[in-house]
Amino acid sequence: MKNRYIIFMMAAALMATSSCKKTLQTEPKNSISSSVALQEAAGIEGLVNSLYESLQATGYYGRNYIVVPELLSDNMRIVNTNSNRFVSESNNTIAATVDLWSAGYGIINRANGVIKYSELVTGLTPLRKKQLQGEAYFIRALAYFDLVKSYGYNPQQIVSGRSLGVPITLDFVENYPADIKYPSRNTVTEVYAQIKKDLNTALGLLDNTFAPKRVSLAAANALRARVALFNGDWADAATFANTALTSGVGTFVDPATAVTPALKSAAYATIFTSPSSPESIFELNFEVTESAGSDGLSSFYTRSNVGLPPSIGGAGYGDAAPQANLVAAYETGDVRKDLLFAITKGSEPILWNQKYPAAKGPQYDNIKLIRVSEMYLTRAEANFRNGSAIGATPQADLDKIRLRAGLTPTPVTLDAILKERRIELAYEGFRYWDLLRTGSAINKSTTTLPANATPNSTIPYTDFRLLARIPLTEVQNNPNITQNFGY
Repeated sequence: MKNRYIIFMMAAALMATSSCKKTLQTEPKNSISSSVALQEAAGIEGLVNSLYESLQATGYYGRNYIVVPELLSDNMRIVNTNSNRFVSESNNTIAATVDLWSAGYGIINRANGVIKYSELVTGLTPLRKKQLQGEAYFIRALAYFDLVKSYGYNPQQIVSGRSLGVPITLDFVENYPADIKYPSRNTVTEVYAQIKKDLNTALGLLDNTFAPKRVSLAAANALRARVALFNGDWADAATFANTALTSGVGTFVDPATAVTPALKSAAYATIFTSPSSPESIFELNFEVTESAGSDGLSSFYTRSNVGLPPSIGGAGYGDAAPQANLVAAYETGDVRKDLLFAITKGSEPILWNQKYPAAKGPQYDNIKLIRVSEMYLTRAEANFRNGSAIGATPQADLDKIRLRAGLTPTPVTLDAILKERRIELAYEGFRYWDLLRTGSAINKSTTTLPANATPNSTIPYTDFRLLARIPLTEVQNNPNITQNFGY
């Protein structure tokens, strides 16, 4: 096979037929074509379900796209006694970055299939058709957003004119070799324009019926806010975040009646210990049959038993721990630090985070992709940068996050907002992208002791390692693809 897009085409046809819950129309040959399967309701439903399954995969949000950005940043590191996974990413070794190319374009191709065939399908009500189309546009936008963050610079932080993002492919690849194309990379600006277009389309199709465990109108507004924040569209970021916050989807967990630090801490922990988080605007729902076991997120971050602390034991590796400068960033009395559990692994004293504590069953949790707290921080930052007060003042939103954490108010500044964002969203896969979008260096610290928090090394924003390497097979087989510099 000459190009990875061929694999995507095959996967789309297989998933469209294998995920269906009724017998599809058959053709007089040994296999069914996607053009037949996807013109029936079960075919489209199955293809949309496959998009969620791909997001759940360990190579994407089921583990890697949350863990690897934390390790590449100044938030987490691999401990000395480990299962020999992600050590290179923790050390920022050349080419040890995010690997999302195949997974991302596999999702995009299947979303393209949903968009193409949903207009032709029979057996779907108009309302259901709109929902499925909205989910496809949303997930395609999410995949493009994650790809362009990984393989291209932030639009506001282009280095030395290197403005290439990733290829935009909007056609469904279903017939080989007729549909195979060899696209070049679009610019970062063009990719962001496509993401915005897809999300705007999704906003016109979705409602909140299936929130938070499927894509919803609230989720589309929230992702639109996130994308706008990364693109420097401050007014849009504040506006869409405010719309998401007032949607009625997700509840800000605020232990206002908690009279002791212990009760406040316990109330905050329910964001992560509840099988379905009260703060979720959008989360990936995992059933017991979908647990990745020892390859899952909870296994990598800690050793967990359902509802029990790591001290009791449980399954898992617990390979990752906070870096020293993250531990030092917690203020005295911050209830969020109570999610860290002190333990000795091998002979090394470390901390495990308990944001993924196997809340649903052995070694698996629902994965929270968009939380209410993120939207408050997005609205605060966007309003601060824009000099506006859409929905609330930046000071009010900053105070809301800090008071909930058991901290006193502090004057609002950009640094104060970014610090709260780092701590509130720690271990959830945000930190690396926040450093890149702000043009910040990465200060690595290899010890876990707060008293030893001076970074051991600094990786400047201009270092080529901060962009992911495009897979070598893609570069070799597609003559129109330009590799990122340094590789």
